[in-house]
Order: sequence, then C-alpha cells, then structure tokens
Amino acid sequence: MFRTCLAFCAIVLCCELSAEQIGCVQRVPNEINQENVQLNNGTIEIHGSASIEIVPQSTVGKGDWAIEFETFCVGGVEQMTLASAFERSASPNTASKETSEYKTSTPQSLPPFMHSEAFRPHVAILEEAKGFHLAGVNMLRLDLTMKDDAVLQIRNVRLRRPQESDHEKNADSLAHAADPELLNAYLARTFASKITGVTVGMSDIQITGTVANHRTDVTLGDIPMEILLGNQSPYRELIDIEIQNDGSFEVSVPRTTLVDDRRVDRLTDRWQLYHDGPSGNVAICHARYAETVACRQPELPPAKPSSKKGLGGWSAQRSPVLKNELKDLGITAITVNIGGLHQYVSARPHPNFTKFSWQGRDYYANERELQQLDKTFREAAANNVMVSAILLISNPEKSSDEDLQRLRHPDADPSGMFAMPAVTSSEGIGYYGAILNLMAERWSRDDGIHGRVHHWIVHNEIDFGWVWTNAGRKSDIAYMDLYQRSMRMIDLIARQYDPSVRTWISLTHHWAERGNEYGYGSKRMLDLLVQFCQTEGDFPWGLAYHPYPQSLFNPRTWQDEKATFEFDTPKITPKNIEVLDAYMKLPQNRYHDAVRPVHLSENGFNSKDYSDAAQQDQAAGMALAWKKIQSLSSIEIWHYHNWIDNRREGGLKIGLRKFRDESGDPLGKKLIWNLYQAFGTPREDAEANRYLQTIGAKSWDELIHRENIH
Repeated sequence: MFRTCLAFCAIVLCCELSAEQIGCVQRVPNEINQENVQLNNGTIEIHGSASIEIVPQSTVGKGDWAIEFETFCVGGVEQMTLASAFERSASPNTASKETSEYKTSTPQSLPPFMHSEAFRPHVAILEEAKGFHLAGVNMLRLDLTMKDDAVLQIRNVRLRRPQESDHEKNADSLAHAADPELLNAYLARTFASKITGVTVGMSDIQITGTVANHRTDVTLGDIPMEILLGNQSPYRELIDIEIQNDGSFEVSVPRTTLVDDRRVDRLTDRWQLYHDGPSGNVAICHARYAETVACRQPELPPAKPSSKKGLGGWSAQRSPVLKNELKDLGITAITVNIGGLHQYVSARPHPNFTKFSWQGRDYYANERELQQLDKTFREAAANNVMVSAILLISNPEKSSDEDLQRLRHPDADPSGMFAMPAVTSSEGIGYYGAILNLMAERWSRDDGIHGRVHHWIVHNEIDFGWVWTNAGRKSDIAYMDLYQRSMRMIDLIARQYDPSVRTWISLTHHWAERGNEYGYGSKRMLDLLVQFCQTEGDFPWGLAYHPYPQSLFNPRTWQDEKATFEFDTPKITPKNIEVLDAYMKLPQNRYHDAVRPVHLSENGFNSKDYSDAAQQDQAAGMALAWKKIQSLSSIEIWHYHNWIDNRREGGLKIGLRKFRDESGDPLGKKLIWNLYQAFGTPREDAEANRYLQTIGAKSWDELIHRENIH
C-alpha cells in the first residue's frame, strides 16, 4: 500500500527520450530503512527486501508498455511486484485502494531480477490484459523480496513500448545450433567401427581406425567444423580407404584441398566413416578431430612460474604510475583481456591495415591495435611472467559493424555482455580462424619480438553464458556443442606454433547449482566437455575456474553455507576448493592419465569500505584461500582480481588497491596488497597468521579438508 511520500531521495536516470520512451526518477519512500536502500552516483543500491518508487517524467499513454532496468544483482530477487499509483484527482480505469494522496492498483507480479554479476538489461512487459493499466499513472511502486545477504543495484529505468525482441524465444528455437535430442543420442551411441587417431602433419593428415561388419563400400568423410549434427550431407569430400583383413585402415590425405577455387587447410576438420547402403551413405562411427598437430617451433620452451601468485586483467597501459607492480608484488602469471576481437582484424581493407590470407580469403590486420597488446606482452616477458589471454567477442545491442556481425553468433541476445563466435557458418568460422591464427602466430615467435601468450582462455564464464558468452537461449548440450568448437579452433591453431600451449574452459563458482534459470552449472559444463572429448577426440585443455566467495560482497568465505565437501556441492568457493582438486583428479577427467591443470583465473575478496575491519575481512579471505591451494597439486595459479578497485563493478571493492580517484589516497594500498606481496616470501606466515583470529581459527591446518570427497 502506498503512503504519502513527502521526504524522498531521487535520481534522474533518463530525461530526454521520445514520446514512446519515458525516462523515470527512482525514489526511496521515507518509511524505508535508509541503511538498506542507498543512492550512489546515479544508482540505487538495495540490501535485502525493500521497496522503491518509480516516477515517470512525462505523461504515460494508454496501451501496453515495457519497463526496462539495468540491474546488478548478487543473490537474485525472490519475488517482485509492481503497483500503479494515481493522484486522487486522476480517475484511471483500474481497481484501486485509496491512500492519503494516491489511488493504488493491486500489485501485479513481475519476473524477478535474476542473479547477475554485471549490469545487464531487464525488461518486463506491462500488458493491460494482465492488469497493468498505466494510462495517466503518476508513480509505480516496486516491491522486492530478497534474502538478507542479497545485493541489488538498479539504474537507467525507463518506460517504452514493447518490441518484438522483448518476447523471449524458446531454447534451441533458432537455427544456428544442433538439435539437443540428436546430440544426446549421438553422444550416447556406441558404434562397432571407429576412427582411432587423426594426426596433422606439415603437409598431410593421417587417419587410422577400424571397420567392423563391412569390407566394401566404406569411405572416409571430411567434415568442416561449422557443419552441425543432423546435416544430410555433412562432408565436403568422401575418400576411398583400403581396409585390411583385421578391419584396420590407415589413410594419408593432403592437408589442404581446393574449395570453390580457394586453397583450404583441413587442420580443424573432423573425420567420419560412412557406409554406402540401400538408404545411401550412413555414418558408422563417431566423427573425430585431430589430436596431434605438427608444431613449427617444437623447441619453444613452456612457461614455468616460480609460484602460484598471479594477477588478473593486467595491462601495461592500465596504470603507468605503477609500472613496477609486477615486480613489487612478485607476480609470476597474469591474465590479459583481449576484448572486441573484431577490432584487431577486418574482412575489409582499411588504410594502414596489413593484408594477409587465411583459408584462401584475404583479411586485414589492424597493426595499431595489435601493437598496443604487444606492449603488454613484452612487459610481461621482461618480468618473466606467464600470460593467459582471454578471448572476448563484443555483443552490443545495436551495431552496424559488418565485421562484428560476421564474428558473433547470429542467435546472440543483446542481453549478453559478450557473445559466442559464429562457429556454424563458413564465413564466420573463417573470419574467427583468421583472427586466432594471426594472434597465435604473432605471440608465439621464438624471438619474442611481439611478446608471448602462453595460454588462451576461451571466452568468459560459459556456465553463465547468457551474460558472458551469449548464443541465445540454448539447452546445455547445444550450447556446449558450440563452445567446444571454439575451444578446438584455438587449440588446433595455436599448437601449430607452440607445443605447450593450452586452451582453458572458463567457469564460475556455481558448481552443481545453475545460479539462475539461464545458468547451466559449472559441473554440468565440465562433464559435457569431457563427454564430447571422449566421443570426438581429446585435446589438452585446462580449467580456468573462478571460485569467488558465495556472495561477491561478503569476503568471509569460511562462512559460505552452500560450499560443502562433496562433488554435488552447490558452489565451489575458497572454503571448499579441495572439492575442485579432487574432481579434476578423477580418472574420467584426466588427459592421457595426467591430471589437467587448474588456473584460478579470476578471484577476489570484497572490502565493503576502507575501514580497518572491512580490510581485515578481505585479507583474511585471501589468506585462507592461499593456504588451502598450496597443497592442491592440480591448482597451478591463483590470478587475483581485481588489481585496482573499479567503479564499474557494481559497488564491489575487490582490488588490492583503492580507486584511482579515491579522495586523499588514490591507488592506496589496502591491507590485502601487503599480504599478497608476502605470499611466497619468508614473510608469508607472519603476514597470513595475523588473520587467523579474524577467521576464528588457531592454525591453517584445522581449516584444510583432508577427508575423502565423494
């Protein structure tokens, strides 16, 4: 029920919009606890259940409307309702209750804001037929039911007319993905015949296998990577094979072939056996990608970090005044974001771009942008630091950039921060491959003239792909079918130039639980990737995991209730990081009997403010995590995120340093900076032990889980 609101705080979030788009002001009702609802720099921040008032800044007409928000929501909203309020002089055609100044409608349910760890758009359709009568409305009241530890931020609220894109498409309703039923049946099927190996040499490709039940009319199909399961003619070529008496065969084919007068490298193709029977050519085995790739620089040495101490999102240009930070902190590994891949290579000629060829097509390298990355990679090399590059594809809501439209997946929804690459079209995968090949070759040179990239993290947090690697609404198996193609592309291309390079799957702390209705769960994604590898050929990928605390805002990870010591734990956080190590050591998750490496490639702890108590909590979380991972052999690196507090991270202060514009102490070192510096030095125990009291423990040993995990 509405009450008179004489005293309120307000933010004008949108002002001059068209008649069909109405900007709104957010207000905090005076009965709301001001400690729970705060206004900060144009954003309203809510801790736990609360209500806010939304005031349209111009007259709302008749008909259906959509209300649009940008939200950053850690923990999610459990229930959300919206009610309309009209000044008593107004007479809208709606059922109402009276307050001292307003007539108010009965609250109607809205789809609640989901958990998200970045600002994302949220749209709700307000249809008259469902009780939303907004004509002449003076105010809207949004009531939010949230858990006490949930944190919600809202900005840029507006009313507008509904659009066709507001109506969500069903999962897998779009054409650019394989049918999930076909995928499930394919992965579960057992064939008597099989391809046992695919080896890519410098000039040819060798394929070996065994054929059961047939001795004639069997051919080998060459299938381009972009072809989806279910295509009636998936192969570009059928090759005769000679089957031995024991059913085995071995065939060598040229590595390149002509396609539409273009010379095409078959490095990334997969191979499958077909039998020509009464109903035509029928597949008699699973398809298989190459596992072994000839390397042009087999002597290129691998990176060998001297400790597990890394830093996330580093660049040489980010803060020039801290040019000695890698050395001062003793950093041995960094991650570098390569965002907006389309800006580095174009399919069209531009002034001062360098022409090159890939798969028989011409492309153009943007040397100016590439040289900016060179500076970062050379600086890392000068400090003997291992580099893992994170490949990110832009996904703006509206863009006329032809290269971007060619690169991103055609089903990508604009709700996503980044997109999946277009791995299901010849043009898209050709362009993507051109970018990957240019970068892999450039940053794997033995002379190091451009610097070095040792590993490639393939996109970001794909179990939360709706936000971080969007391909539209897809079932988990259809999504993984797309993603593993992207992983294989960079794996096969990069291993031509660096024998020790790895690709890495990026996953969040949501383990056996999905996180929200759009999430898949990290465990499910990992299991699906393993299943694809068992079916279509394995490759040496690693795991880039993000074990943030249960709530990003609460650094006291030792209190995480959803982090348990079992393989079906809802979340994996620093509290139960032993679960991840144990899971990666299971036989089915290994690569050729070796445990796949784990890089904790994005992790940090929040300080709610810069008080000593808040910084103590932040440092204590980091001390606990560091002490735990030292004995976990699968975990090779901890990349701390963020180096510097960032005002675009939804109110989080997870940096080692304060905001660069912090009044009185810009870029000031927090307690965690000194702790992180001490790790791996003789000062480590003295610095870390200070935080045992904060955790409530007498020793680190009592906090480490040593029992079997099932």
